[in-house]
Amino acid sequence: MSRLSRSVLAGVAVLPFLSLGVSAAAQAAVAPLTGAEALQQFNLVVLGNATSNSHVDGRAWIGGSVTGGDYVQHSGSTPASNYAGLTVMGTASGLHVNGLGSYIGGSFVGSTVNSGSSYIAGSASGSNLNGPAYVAGGTSGVNFNGGRSSLPSTLMQTNADAAGSTNFSNTLTSLSNSLKTATANSTVSVANNKATFNAVANNQGVAVFNLDNTTSASVFSVGEFSFAANGASTIIINSSVSSAVIGANFLGGQAQSLGKSIVWNFYNATSLIINNQFGGSILATHASLTNNQNIEGGVFVNSLTQNAELHLQSFTGNLAAVAPVPEPEQYLMMLGGLAIVIGVAALRRRRVALPGLRLA
Repeated sequence: MSRLSRSVLAGVAVLPFLSLGVSAAAQAAVAPLTGAEALQQFNLVVLGNATSNSHVDGRAWIGGSVTGGDYVQHSGSTPASNYAGLTVMGTASGLHVNGLGSYIGGSFVGSTVNSGSSYIAGSASGSNLNGPAYVAGGTSGVNFNGGRSSLPSTLMQTNADAAGSTNFSNTLTSLSNSLKTATANSTVSVANNKATFNAVANNQGVAVFNLDNTTSASVFSVGEFSFAANGASTIIINSSVSSAVIGANFLGGQAQSLGKSIVWNFYNATSLIINNQFGGSILATHASLTNNQNIEGGVFVNSLTQNAELHLQSFTGNLAAVAPVPEPEQYLMMLGGLAIVIGVAALRRRRVALPGLRLA
């Protein structure tokens, strides 16, 4: 985007005479995230429902309802964001939030927020809120240990505005579809129960692997993964597989050492099962994911059954070098507002020529 375009958009964002309601104006202050920003700010994004028997180190956003789990185990290492530590658009039950607070769009049941403020748009029952809290609905058996606010604070409102500001389904699916079109410059070889990923970094440090169904089946059936990164700081692995059960061991501790650099783009997958420690961010917006072992990286899926930990390995690669960044929806809305303003201004300038025209 050019400097002029950004200046125009910034100007439109603060025009006081656009016809926006109070809630729309508030939400306009929280810009929607790009796909790259989502991968950086979140440890977990689930478009639908989630069930957890484990914990998430960083920030999480759940588009449906969630049962169980511990969230934001490492708040001090979690990247800054307008989003709360845990955002749930539906009902949240039987869970703990350990830092950075929460936004709950539905009811909050049998749960605890240990630290940070909470905005609960529905009701709350049988829960402990140890930071400042605003509950819009009724309450029963709730301990407001951090105090109950009659109105949401600025931070609570920011978290609430952020909660629905990004269409994660569209944004992440668009990113996935863009990544899958990247031209492969790297190859994987399979021999002796081991898949070796031989990266070839381009001049921007990006290595791209494109695995078709046959290659994916071969790669995901082995017992060991080995990466020759060869200086690549961004590793994109596109797979067209529709389902996979992955139990390979990442050799040499590469699940941890490369966790921040890899994006596994399962653009066709509807079912994924992880049975061994796994390294890298999983981008699979159509998939139901079950992880039976820890994942060193972010998870961005349709639904989740979590049986092991999600460790905070915020993606640090350069996606702009692989996939063009589409205009966020809000920029397009602001451009529409600019067109209206320009049109009104033009009509005002013509009022002498059109004396019968009256403008408010």
